[in-house]
Amino acid sequence: MKHFIIILLAVAAFSINLKAQESSSDAKSVGKNQELVITKDTVKLSGNKDTTIVRIGKNDVKVITHGNNTEILLGKNKTKKHHGEKFEGHWQGLDLGFNGFDNADYSMYEVADFMSVNQGKSHEVGLNLWNLNIGVYKSYIGLVSGLGFTFNDYKFENPYTIVKSTNRIEPVALSYDDLSKTKLSVAYLNVPLLLEFQIPVNQNAGRLYINAGILGSVKLGSHTKVKHGGSKDKDYSGLNINSFKYDATARIGYQGIGLYAKYSMNSLFQNGKGPDLTPFTIGISFGI
Repeated sequence: MKHFIIILLAVAAFSINLKAQESSSDAKSVGKNQELVITKDTVKLSGNKDTTIVRIGKNDVKVITHGNNTEILLGKNKTKKHHGEKFEGHWQGLDLGFNGFDNADYSMYEVADFMSVNQGKSHEVGLNLWNLNIGVYKSYIGLVSGLGFTFNDYKFENPYTIVKSTNRIEPVALSYDDLSKTKLSVAYLNVPLLLEFQIPVNQNAGRLYINAGILGSVKLGSHTKVKHGGSKDKDYSGLNINSFKYDATARIGYQGIGLYAKYSMNSLFQNGKGPDLTPFTIGISFGI
């Protein structure tokens, strides 16, 4: 029924086209290749040459004249107008990443690499709950901020855990025959400040986005976990982890899917109270 009505309107538009050709002396008549735009409140005619377009919302009906023949085409209107749109940044959503340590320095310890991690099993889950967008240039360039949480696991490759002593953390060797997991977990509250650029692609059907900036984080909690047999041992003693973390971060993607990376600008532990480890994360993001 909908297509039938559209075709009737197309035929009407075609009739207008033919009538206009017969009355070229009438200043108010409609010429060839006119476009009939129908909205809630207005009807507009425009165009050129041998094509008449009937546009109803997101639908187009094209009436094309080829000599004595007429062709009628139905389709979606692919034209998108971005003029006047607000800038919409990319932060809010879900992050899934892999964690690691760079520039590891164990020089203050006799045991080296006791916090070496299995990066494939050291995961980050990020929940970015709120987005703040500030347009700088139209809808293509802007600043992005917001609020989110990250939960980071660092799974140790070697049979060690760590404990907090008087002056620093200390490694503890594990001798369980049935040891299945030993890891460190840290949770943060995050606030980003990003500069974002958006590039229209596919005839404005979508946009490629690139942003980069600083991510400030406050530690919410941390603990170690050792799993052996049916037992799980956890330590919530604080472990001398820095209360604040600052990351350089960047994101690139299309529409709601992208890649992201973070590289910490300060060490995981307080100065002199643990090995010098620089956390980093690489992952995929899913926007809301």
